[in-house]
Amino acid sequence: MQHDLLETFDMLFDYIETHIQEKLSLDHLAAIAHISKFHLHRMFKHLSGQLPGEYIRARKLARSLEQLVDWNWKIIDISAHYAFEYEQSYIRAFKQAFGITPLQYRKQGAHDLRITARLTTAMITTLPHGYVLSPTYVRKPAMKLVGQQRSIRYIDNETYYEATTAGNNFMEEHFATIPDAVHPGVYIGLTREMDNDHSIYQPSVEVHTFDHAPASLDQIEVPASQYAVFKFICDFHSSRINIDHLDSVWTFIDEYWQGRSGYAKRDSYYFEWVDGHLAEENYGELDIYIPAQQILD
Repeated sequence: MQHDLLETFDMLFDYIETHIQEKLSLDHLAAIAHISKFHLHRMFKHLSGQLPGEYIRARKLARSLEQLVDWNWKIIDISAHYAFEYEQSYIRAFKQAFGITPLQYRKQGAHDLRITARLTTAMITTLPHGYVLSPTYVRKPAMKLVGQQRSIRYIDNETYYEATTAGNNFMEEHFATIPDAVHPGVYIGLTREMDNDHSIYQPSVEVHTFDHAPASLDQIEVPASQYAVFKFICDFHSSRINIDHLDSVWTFIDEYWQGRSGYAKRDSYYFEWVDGHLAEENYGELDIYIPAQQILD
């Protein structure tokens, strides 16, 4: 990331609103933001749940309601005003988004519409070494992990970065040799909290079966669970992420999420998920999966 993430995306969201009447391609937006198309595509999906083209189309539809209802423009003029290729393209997009045609909505007026609001960077929290996004919640089936367990004292990890070293050694010596990988290129770092002094850390690969796993490595099955997933983004390669960088993420999780989200940790393990295909010299991302349960009154 060559520019501050928050400033970049605030500028980009402003640009989309002021140029909403134009055709806005991914290539053009990436050039405006000075980031790669690949990372723009991913960041948009993380921030909004939509791809860039989907968000832009949704904002065009939201903005078009003024011309449709308040100003009573012709449908063909509205479609041209917002750079839809054809009148039918606008009608089709409107019906797909709202379940009703533009003319039907103009006549009925009382139909509830779920409108996409302008994006902001409020869902991004700035940390000393990067950014963390608001959590998403997923359910994952049981996982079979093959890796290399290591007992790590918390104080030693903070001083010598033992978990990072263990992970990088595993990547160099074993990662590419483990057969039957479910997600080739994905590193999973499983932590089991044992007591107040130490944890068991297992750099791993998820596999379909243990049948062909190297005998020298450890095997563990992680149960199916619901997870809160926190995405940490930094402007350096993910292999360099260590406890200093993640301490601020955990502070956010412990102090903000657990106190305000209506969810809490439900088990004494968690895991890091790193897709090596996404890492670049000036970009890294790491997902922290925490077993989570709702707090019931």
